[in-house]
Amino acid sequence: MQQQEITDNLTGYRPMVNGISLVEKPGAEGLLSKAVIVSFKTGRFGNTKRVGKGEIEITFNGEQVDRDALKTNKELLDSKELQAIGSFDAKTRVKLLTYCLPSYVDDGYYFLPISLIETVNDFLARRQTERTYLVNDFLAIYPAKRDSARLRLGPLFRSTDYPSEDDVRSTFTWTVRYISFSVPSSLSEISADLFEQEKAKQERMWENAAREVEVGLTEALAGLVEHAIEKLSFQASGKPQVFRDSMVQNMNEFLDLFDKRNLTSNASLTALAGQARQLMAGVDPSTLRSNLGARERIREGFVGIQQVMDSMLVDRPVRAIDLDD
Repeated sequence: MQQQEITDNLTGYRPMVNGISLVEKPGAEGLLSKAVIVSFKTGRFGNTKRVGKGEIEITFNGEQVDRDALKTNKELLDSKELQAIGSFDAKTRVKLLTYCLPSYVDDGYYFLPISLIETVNDFLARRQTERTYLVNDFLAIYPAKRDSARLRLGPLFRSTDYPSEDDVRSTFTWTVRYISFSVPSSLSEISADLFEQEKAKQERMWENAAREVEVGLTEALAGLVEHAIEKLSFQASGKPQVFRDSMVQNMNEFLDLFDKRNLTSNASLTALAGQARQLMAGVDPSTLRSNLGARERIREGFVGIQQVMDSMLVDRPVRAIDLDD
């Protein structure tokens, strides 16, 4: 399949799959009419290097171990600044999934609702700026960390493992692209049969993607409901379970964005998310802590939603969702 970056006005983007009619397949049709695929990938300085087989001797309980049987890496830098960049990137991806859904096309590809394109663009632009400061912090201490590595690694230190500061900076990449997938039209001129085969493959791909998106969103909602029930329950001692204020904020954000992320327009999911929104309407953390009657009423409401969802997730594990961060 051919990938090409979309440069048109994305707010009016309505992707087609090579003229294939998807009217009879509402899940795939909804997916293609409501979303674009966004690719988000980051790169950073690789902090490990393989140790050569001739560089170390390995013993276990006094006996020498065959070096060919083991693969050993060394950590080039002991740097909390570099770790902070990795953590920042991971949190960016987690937050991105509150707006998008995994595309199941490839790692780093997401289905982005068209209605949230500007929101996501603004979010990623802010995060890129924030990341630049973290990268600068790391580069500021890079020479000193390289010098300390000489002492820390001893005979395993290799100056060639440490590029110049400019080269290190170039490893910190941040790439966002909007992508369409299509079978090259020129293929029909070479082989009409092959072109039709590829069209059929792509049609199946979008149908499968629509199913996976729907299952993923169902599991995410089920995870939210399960988490809410757990945190609104009482301990064996009779005391309420402890939760963070962020739980309520994250629940409301998830539910507020749910309809936009319901790319296959599943009516059952829309109704269940609506019930959850009604339960949380006007509720703040202090109310849930001080008004135990309201707390129990809301918990029972989520139990009712869970009973309906259990029938939708037979034999499927619920994907964990953490609403406390």
